[in-house]
This record gives sequence, structure tokens and C-alpha cells, in this order.
Amino acid sequence: MMGTLSKNVEISPKHISQDRTSMSDADLAADLLDELIGYRGVREPIKAMLDRAYDKLSRKSPKWTRRRVRAIFNKEANRIENREISDLEMLIAERERHAAYKAETARMAQMAVAPATNIARRYAPKEGSQLS
Repeated sequence: MMGTLSKNVEISPKHISQDRTSMSDADLAADLLDELIGYRGVREPIKAMLDRAYDKLSRKSPKWTRRRVRAIFNKEANRIENREISDLEMLIAERERHAAYKAETARMAQMAVAPATNIARRYAPKEGSQLS
């Protein structure tokens, strides 16, 4: 009996890499919530961060509660619903699209300002010359 081994012994969940496809739903939701919250200010309390996340999530779906956001953040939630993960992913994608839009409009505004400054420099009086 000691010589027989199961083929499944070699596969251990501890050896699975820790990417988003292999983490538990609670870890995935907590990771997505951290990404949604973004950077924390130096003196910003965690309660304020969670309130920010709750405000964003409650606008998306009225099923979100402050307690649910806190439970996901602290990884206390026993189960995570698919709609919660999809809400988090959707809000993160919206924020990324908005950041890309802001960057694009800033780039376009810079392109609109650049010709005006070049023309002003081109026709500006040179140093030492006087306009009379």
C-alpha cells in the first residue's frame, strides 16, 4: 500500500500562481475594491476611503451597503456575488476610460495652444529692436 500514490497529490492549490484567475472571490473583490478606491491620502481615514467607494457603488446599484463594502475591504465576506465583482470591474473600467478621455482632451488642448504661442513668438519684436 505504501508504494501507490494518487496522481492528484502532485497538484496542490498552494502551487497555483497568485494571479486574478486563481485567487478566491473574496480576495478578487478586495483587490478590485482597493483598485477602485485608488490612492489613499496621508491622513485620510479608512472610513473616508470606504465612504468614497460606497458612494460610487451605490450609484451603480442600490443593493450596496456600507457594511458590505467594509466586509469586502476587510475580507470578511463569506460569499461574493457575481454582480458585485462585475460592478467593481465596470466602475474601474469607467474610471480608466474617463482618465484616457481627460488625457486625450488635454493633449488636444495643448495642440490648440501650441500654434498660437508659435505665431506669437514668430512675430514678436526681437530684442534690441524698437517699434516706432
